[in-house]
Amino acid sequence: MAMTRRVALRAGFLSAGAVLVGCSTGGKNFSSETAVERPVAENVAGRKSVPAIELLTKTAAEDPSRYEQSRLVAEAWQQVGIQVKLVALRSAELTRRTFTGKDFDVSVTTYDPTAERLDPDNFLSRFYSANATEAGSNLSRYASASYDRLYEGQRGAIEEAERMRLVSRAQRMLYDHQPARPIVHMRIGGAFRSDRWSGIQRAVGSPVANIWNLVAATPTTARRKLVIGTTFEPPSLNPASVETSEAQIPLSYIYDSLVRIGRNGDIENWAATSVGIAGARITAKIRPGMSFSDGQPVTPADVAFTIDYLIKQKSPLFATKLEVVSSVSVDGDAVVIRLKQPSAAFVPVVLSQLPILPRHVWEKVPDANRFPNDKPIGSGPFTFASRRLGEQLEYAANRGHFSAPKVDSVAFAVLGSLEAEIGALESGEVDMLGDFMSATLLKKLEGKPGVTILSVDSHGWVGLHYNVSRKPFDDRHFRRALSFLVPSQDIIDVVLEGEGKAAGSVIAPNTRWHDKSIGALPTDPKAAMRELKAAGYAFGKDDRLYYPSAGADKRVYDSQRVNS
Repeated sequence: MAMTRRVALRAGFLSAGAVLVGCSTGGKNFSSETAVERPVAENVAGRKSVPAIELLTKTAAEDPSRYEQSRLVAEAWQQVGIQVKLVALRSAELTRRTFTGKDFDVSVTTYDPTAERLDPDNFLSRFYSANATEAGSNLSRYASASYDRLYEGQRGAIEEAERMRLVSRAQRMLYDHQPARPIVHMRIGGAFRSDRWSGIQRAVGSPVANIWNLVAATPTTARRKLVIGTTFEPPSLNPASVETSEAQIPLSYIYDSLVRIGRNGDIENWAATSVGIAGARITAKIRPGMSFSDGQPVTPADVAFTIDYLIKQKSPLFATKLEVVSSVSVDGDAVVIRLKQPSAAFVPVVLSQLPILPRHVWEKVPDANRFPNDKPIGSGPFTFASRRLGEQLEYAANRGHFSAPKVDSVAFAVLGSLEAEIGALESGEVDMLGDFMSATLLKKLEGKPGVTILSVDSHGWVGLHYNVSRKPFDDRHFRRALSFLVPSQDIIDVVLEGEGKAAGSVIAPNTRWHDKSIGALPTDPKAAMRELKAAGYAFGKDDRLYYPSAGADKRVYDSQRVNS
């Protein structure tokens, strides 16, 4: 009796090397989850074969979990005759090919559970057609007028019940159209040296390495520098030029925002003592007595300048989010932001991230994208101390801050891999893990003396983005077929050792915005074959998949085909 695929995986029978184009096992040794009989080969004379899919992912050294998940996806597609080339890239190159340039077929992407992603707008905006530009956040380049109406409606809804209804409909449309295929919501966590530090508590998003714990960490020994291990080094210290929320997080310790997302996910006033919302008008009163690290006072004019400046400079992370702003002005000790229409997400998604820039510095910078900002001046609880590229980024405590840290300094030590980061914590080289870690990896620290692990269910997800501006991913049937072939449970059982939940919606089930009628997308190879047949695809005698013939082409397109 043939060994099932899942047993073979656990036994280590499959190679951990790169997946090769055209490597196929014929689909005979699947487990019950993935068993399928391919349709009878047809006469495909005159048809074009579907070319090999290039599947981009991170290297095994940088992200072993993502790499192994990608390998299982590639293998599942190949087993039914869809050719795949798995390409593992380092972070910078992967970002360039995906988020920056949209130069890919399919990408395996991890969305960390950053705090602002608790609001549904963050994930839903990633499928809004206005963001389907080369450098926009719509990685799939999905474009649907029907979806846009739902997205715009939820963004402007004032009543929560109406917003909930529109968010649910948007989730359902993404589930049906599959511009992206969420695979798993992982259980994630962090760890710290509890034999050296107290005051550290679990928080949503990043359970350990977050602004609240960096401020609250209290030394219990003579060690007063908190050393945090990380594999991620911010590409820039310039908050006007960063492209992702993850790249903004290290800068948020230097730059205050008007509000922050609290430990439990609620909005908390920060640089603002109050935020009033009246339809499309937002009034934020600035906390008195704040100053930048060069001694200049923080004023409402600095906030107003920041918004105007980031819009004019076309900031990659903020310009699109600020497009809803009609005008911004100063009224005494308050900044008044007028929106083009009400936006339910503006405060939790935009104002929680928006860095307050010192006007007296940035008004002298004509091109923000060319400005290195190698000695950043902010008003946050930490000030910039030093940076050694590829080695360490160090901050000093801002003792004059309204929420002054209890440490003297914080240093981010750049390490080569997550494994190295875990080893550094165990050995005492670092005090805290700075990266989002899967609960699977953290098991290596269980029972280690002096180490405490804190974990939560992630509201982020790991999944596939299909580039719908390219054939054959412009076809809904083809995307759905690929999605039905993803071996979610194998990934959870084998790669994550059970520490995750199969995904369906881009909005996680552990958030209040999740549509409970949307369950996990099943692994269903028979459904995949039905999708391919419905569109007119056919398998040839050479075991390859071919495009529909002109007379039997029933493909369904959800957006303009840019490169078809």
